[in-house]
Amino acid sequence: MDSTCTIQRRYRKQKLTYTGGTGTPVVGQTVTGGTSHETAEITKVGTGYIVVKDLSGMFTIGETLTTTTLSGTLSVQADYLNQSNEYEYYWLDDQVDVPCRFGYSRRDSESAMIHETGQLLDQPVKVALPDTITLVGTQGDWAANYRISSIADGFYGVFQIMTPYVSKGISGIDHYSLILKVVP
Repeated sequence: MDSTCTIQRRYRKQKLTYTGGTGTPVVGQTVTGGTSHETAEITKVGTGYIVVKDLSGMFTIGETLTTTTLSGTLSVQADYLNQSNEYEYYWLDDQVDVPCRFGYSRRDSESAMIHETGQLLDQPVKVALPDTITLVGTQGDWAANYRISSIADGFYGVFQIMTPYVSKGISGIDHYSLILKVVP
């Protein structure tokens, strides 16, 4: 493989509901659990709750949550649903400096957009990854829960996984091929 890339994983933001709060939390602050010592970054503040991302782990119900401007007792930790009743997500680097090889899908690939005249209209980006990577969930889940970040020459940016392929050799999985789309 001639480049390296970063595999990013998607996580749901968490809503931490607290009681007995003194002080006011501020977006951007780090909240720390008094018992678990877990941390997270505050992204939204509401009455009696905060929404967080970049969790280091699970907080413990009943522990004291603190920031430089807040102290309260955690009563509930749950996935955050916004006003539209949809989960909110954030991305974290999951696997860094992964050997990879970028290229374009072949002309005869299903993923290539070919006009009826035979003219190639769009040739999607493809990346090959080694069999040593770890992608959790089913192959169908990978497109929603992972993306690729790259600074490789000609392939700089963040890419959404459109179609994942597992290439198998004689002794098992040989490598992964992912058809990608640039994230605007």
